[in-house]
Amino acid sequence: MAAPTAGRSERLTTPERQRIFAWSREIDANRRQLEKRWTQQFAASGCVVLPLQGAPAPLEHLAEGGGFRIPASHTGQLGSAAADFFSDMAVRDGWAYLRGFGYYAADAQMYLPGRAPSPARRFSLVAERWPRYAAFARPLADGAAEEPARWYPWLAWLAFLEAAVNDVCTARWSAAALGQEETAAVLDGLLEGLAVLLAEASFNRWHPAAGPCAPHTWGDRAVALLADPHAAEVLHGVGGELACRGAAADAVRAVREGDVLWQVAAVAYTRWPAITHSHPQAPVLLVSEAFGAMAVGPLLAGMLPAADRARVRLAVSRFSVHEAEMARVAAGTWRTGPLDADGVVVVHVDDSVFTGRTHDGLRDSLTGTPAAVYLVPLTLDVGTPFNHPEELTALGRDVADHLATLEEQVRQVGGVLPAAPSLWARRKRPGPPGESAVAAFARVSGGSDRLLALLWDRYAPEVRRV
Repeated sequence: MAAPTAGRSERLTTPERQRIFAWSREIDANRRQLEKRWTQQFAASGCVVLPLQGAPAPLEHLAEGGGFRIPASHTGQLGSAAADFFSDMAVRDGWAYLRGFGYYAADAQMYLPGRAPSPARRFSLVAERWPRYAAFARPLADGAAEEPARWYPWLAWLAFLEAAVNDVCTARWSAAALGQEETAAVLDGLLEGLAVLLAEASFNRWHPAAGPCAPHTWGDRAVALLADPHAAEVLHGVGGELACRGAAADAVRAVREGDVLWQVAAVAYTRWPAITHSHPQAPVLLVSEAFGAMAVGPLLAGMLPAADRARVRLAVSRFSVHEAEMARVAAGTWRTGPLDADGVVVVHVDDSVFTGRTHDGLRDSLTGTPAAVYLVPLTLDVGTPFNHPEELTALGRDVADHLATLEEQVRQVGGVLPAAPSLWARRKRPGPPGESAVAAFARVSGGSDRLLALLWDRYAPEVRRV
């Protein structure tokens, strides 16, 4: 008889398994309820012309892992400017994904072992394509600003802004890794401006209680941000420093679990009202966890009513630990220092939560006396407890105590669980030294990091070719 496999669900008791299954059911119910409400409100708004009858439903255009997809047979409806900008669309199973391989190509994790270009070379992909954003901003904005907007040009504008935001996040991470505080501050301002545009164009366009939305200004505002020569100088400066210093591979990253726009909108829709109710006038420190949620705070702030946005101060933190365990980032990579939180409500946004150690690190970094401290994750990790239950006891609690503490923490804002499960985790399969490309691809596609697995599957030809 074979020995039991370590890290399987047999390590959990029946009540523990039942509790996690109940979480999964609630998460699924939350998403279905959200989809129903949003579909009704979106249709009632009349701001975007829905796809013709017989086309896939609007929600089917959301790609798993983030971004948008359209039927490959409908790419001609994007318009010529969008078709040019998204020339590297990935076409799989009848769908064209507006995030091509280039969207993630700056990340070393998108390459087979031993094939990733240097950090400086990967970052050059961002710096070299930056001028394209200014060139395409106005025609794409104009198509989406029509009243009502056509469906596919509207999706193209959202995907365009997502691409720009992702590239700024890549640069912001690298600036932090290099210790360039002034550069990081410039990039924070650029990220905030682009995130506000993306929030307006997406959630605010159709949700009546959301923040301001001024479509007629999008083209001018986008060009002002993207054509600013200082932004290009900053990007080239980061690239030069990466080349000079011989930076570590993880100093340049482009894959973030929190890069899912609808999940950020779900927080604005289901969680933020509870914060406003409990703290209607208090200043808020909105802290984005850098590894997986760097853009979440700026996006969320952009979705808020003007009065709420005015009392929000943005910050970036990095206290996450799971990425080191999953071999995404080395344990010694940059960390953030103390954050002044005296008298403010701290809202810590992260892509997911499993052990809560990241949030504990954030709490320990706060100085002064906060009015309240909340964790608001986009997703909840319900996979790791089954496949790596030994990690649940890392903090000295037994499994039942850990699950109870985690649930209490996650429900603290609004009393509900997130509307999506995280893309962690199946099982750890460390690769042996010198494994073949075929074996490495199989390991990642079947491994614990489900986001990386789905990306490698979607871009399999590119991953195998580069």
